[in-house]
Amino acid sequence: MNQSVCIPYSFLVVVDDVGWWCGNDHRFKNGPSRSGIERRHTIEDYKAIIELGKHLDMRIKCGFVVGEWDRKNTLAYIRNSNKHGADWDNASRLDPQIDEVRDLINANSEYMELAMHGLVHMFWDDNGKIQYAEFYQSDEKSGKNRMTPADIVREHIEAYFDILQQNNLTTNIKSFIPPCFRYTYSQEDDQLSAILTEYGIQYISTPFSSMQFAGEEKPIDVGVENGIITVDRTRDLTRWEQVDAKTPDYIKKSYYGMHWPNFLNMDPEKNMVSVSKWIEYFNKYKEQFDIMPAKDNAQGSTQALYKRFTGITFHQGSIVLDFTNVDGQNATGLCDSFYLNAQNHITLNADDSINLTTHKVHADHTTYTVKRKKPFSVQSVILIEP
Repeated sequence: MNQSVCIPYSFLVVVDDVGWWCGNDHRFKNGPSRSGIERRHTIEDYKAIIELGKHLDMRIKCGFVVGEWDRKNTLAYIRNSNKHGADWDNASRLDPQIDEVRDLINANSEYMELAMHGLVHMFWDDNGKIQYAEFYQSDEKSGKNRMTPADIVREHIEAYFDILQQNNLTTNIKSFIPPCFRYTYSQEDDQLSAILTEYGIQYISTPFSSMQFAGEEKPIDVGVENGIITVDRTRDLTRWEQVDAKTPDYIKKSYYGMHWPNFLNMDPEKNMVSVSKWIEYFNKYKEQFDIMPAKDNAQGSTQALYKRFTGITFHQGSIVLDFTNVDGQNATGLCDSFYLNAQNHITLNADDSINLTTHKVHADHTTYTVKRKKPFSVQSVILIEP
């Protein structure tokens, strides 16, 4: 990173385990872990997500679990999806707030983006025993991930979209968060990413530290597999089940992963007290020279890819941006704009291959939008003027 100009790291808040109605962890009786909060979720919990999104001007990426939204008992017919099998009955136990929450989600899509996070998060084998997790389980001998059979994977994904449709929730899902972070990265057609592309998934985020790899490639920060941009959200700083968690004392230069209870309160009426301290913490990211808070996941994933793969050469009075490696990733969901930060004591002027416009002026630096013109040029030159 140059002291005056940089492509900043991508920052996006990602919240797992949204969608559960019962929060209680029932693994002790062969049930799902759920969100881990020992109460039922209410509409106030969704309002907390929206409040966070509004204050950050961000579309919070929500790992959404749909099992307890099943109005038609679809999961009674979906193999390995739950412990009850054919006796699954969610339709008789729908939460009375389900329609109200659905309407709230739909009315606030500017601040919430639903990401696929599974039916019931786990996998129940043919003997009805729970295994971690829905799309990958651990092989007892090798310890390596074993993918759920491809036909069952497709069954689960199709049921996921069916349940969204039952509830008149958006089925325009572009992102996936692996349940329990069980995931294997692969550019071939032998793993989950190849199937996810069939259903329109363009983005994945998960901690790379827990991700396994089918081949020799071990991406750093971000990679592309079968056209999907897969971003390292790095290790979560807070335990998944911790309610009303204390905010960290340092800033991550990556996606920020957390779980729903972390900014909720045991008393839903006090959620805004809990979420306010997280708003205060995340506001610190807005003024960091080397961090770019993304508006949404598409922008965040694109920024991460440009940060990782753009070649930058600094000359006296100019910089050259080389996009050869960015374009070579063949990412399906790559946007044509990314962001550049420059200290306020200099001014940037670009050549004809890009449009360079001011996005936001900060106390000590300015964020510029870099929009590539089509047909894309491999290189762009930006003049630096005092």
